[in-house]
Amino acid sequence: MKRIILVVLLAVSAGLLWAAESGIASWYTADRPDALTANGEIFDNTALSAAHKTLAFGSIVRVTNNANGKSIEVRINDRGPYVENRIIDLTPEGARQLGYYDEGIADVTVEVISEPEVPETLYINGSETGWYTLQVGTYTNMENAWTVYTNIKSAGLRPTVEIVNDRMIRISVSDVQAYLVDQTREKLASVGVTEPLVRGARNPYL
Repeated sequence: MKRIILVVLLAVSAGLLWAAESGIASWYTADRPDALTANGEIFDNTALSAAHKTLAFGSIVRVTNNANGKSIEVRINDRGPYVENRIIDLTPEGARQLGYYDEGIADVTVEVISEPEVPETLYINGSETGWYTLQVGTYTNMENAWTVYTNIKSAGLRPTVEIVNDRMIRISVSDVQAYLVDQTREKLASVGVTEPLVRGARNPYL
């Protein structure tokens, strides 16, 4: 049983298991031609890119408009949307291809096609963005580890799992930008993790 739980933990952490996400998509644009996305790229109204709250930059997702069945693949390079119940923000071009540009929003399903091991970003120095890892704990009991892992997922975070040795694994929330550290700590506290070890600043791209 412990071996099975460990395999599942590692598979989910490595991105081998994906669940479709359904909700509201919107579209957004920049107020200036040199506006940057959260990963440092110049925002392009005509690109098939998108903003998502948690997926690694460079992830490719399939977005399907549930009303008309149209689907496109977009690349995640920004963060958002920050409106309740919305799960993804597309460019104007993406909204046009999915057929909801005039309406502004659509009920969609988002499926992850691929997620890079190393997030694609133009920020190459940790001191530029302030990246941190919040170490939750190290566990020898796989059932306890699974409970902690699922609780963290339920808080809207993306836990990672590391093998420390044959009998021990470490659970963390990695690659957290400085401005999100306090919010991440609050989410962890909501599921009983009150004193995570904060390590950083660090460069997640080396």
